[in-house]
Amino acid sequence: MNAKFRMPKFGRNAKAGSVVKELLLTIIATTISIVLTFGTASWLEKKEDEKARRLLAMTIISDIDQSLEVVKNRMKYEDECRGISYYLMWNMHRLDQIGSDSIMAFLYYVTNFGYPRELEMETSNEHIFASSQDTWRTLSDKKFLSNVQNFYNARSLMERQRKENVFFHKPISEEEEYSLIMESDDMKSDEAIRATCRRLLQIPRVQNYIGWSGQRSSVYYDLLQYINVNEENKFLMGITEKELEEFRRQSLMVVRRAKEADLVGTWDAVLTSGDDHTEYTFRKDHTFTTLQTQKWTHYCYRGKIATQITLSGHWEIVGDTLVRTFDMQTLKIDSDESGITCTKDERENQLPEVRRLIMETLKERGFLGRVNSNNRMAHATNLDRTGTRLELTETDKMPVHYQRRIENR
Repeated sequence: MNAKFRMPKFGRNAKAGSVVKELLLTIIATTISIVLTFGTASWLEKKEDEKARRLLAMTIISDIDQSLEVVKNRMKYEDECRGISYYLMWNMHRLDQIGSDSIMAFLYYVTNFGYPRELEMETSNEHIFASSQDTWRTLSDKKFLSNVQNFYNARSLMERQRKENVFFHKPISEEEEYSLIMESDDMKSDEAIRATCRRLLQIPRVQNYIGWSGQRSSVYYDLLQYINVNEENKFLMGITEKELEEFRRQSLMVVRRAKEADLVGTWDAVLTSGDDHTEYTFRKDHTFTTLQTQKWTHYCYRGKIATQITLSGHWEIVGDTLVRTFDMQTLKIDSDESGITCTKDERENQLPEVRRLIMETLKERGFLGRVNSNNRMAHATNLDRTGTRLELTETDKMPVHYQRRIENR
């Protein structure tokens, strides 16, 4: 709609070419321009403020959701390890008949040998929230701010309890672990590991640590009460689950689900070293071959033994998932000992045991151990915009990245 402005009376009486009339028109035009400029700027500023507010709120809400997911995983881990430990305790007389996975899970549980990465808590977003005055000014909602502050305080308390509470202290000290690994043969063979497991299961403080599992779980359970609080946060800030999912999927890299034609070629694992390499070759006829090479060192020889596993099968894309079915009849394991130097006595007396341990590790604890369970593996897929980088994610595991071989592009 066109707006019409009436000239003031004294302006209308002036001659058409007078300076006064031109001045009035200029003033009116300038005033309208200023109003439009500042009005538009104010509107845009409010839009940007709202966008920043929602982005910050989603960052914090997502951080709380992820923290609560870690706590759920900790409770699940605690429950599974407690069950395994009691099972081993009741079956100490036949540990040689129990799978090595259960034995190692128990050892990890009562020592500091290893701790699953998915149980680690990320706290960087809390520092951003606590240290920035812009955070408080941008979010403004007092109830939301109070909820978030209470959660972070409760999470800090939980982490402090994990460090200081006696129920969380591992029953095997660092000195004992060092002696176990570095000063004895207790971890150098399958039989020795099972004997170590049997010995640890009979130590009262190990039994007590297993028995106090419920107290550790109760500390985790206390924080899970904030699930409802975070639902309130979403309600207060007007944020839907769909928005959060979209926010979590955001990345500087534009990705998409891989199609069948995308995968044809050879892919090398990015996590590669001079001693460990994995590659997959996917063919148009939906067959594939995986090649895994590893090099092994040992104190009884100099140099490295090289092993190579070759295994083929059938692949297909189902929805957004890559499904590989392995044909175990194609399994081939080659070993190359040309790169090692040892004495005649070591070659005759010690090398056979080393070979046995390497083969056992390959078949039970590594890649083949996972394949042997059902001869099938399924991974969600993501492909970058160039089609040369592939991300495969197995349920409850960290993503694994592969890069397309240049000659197959």
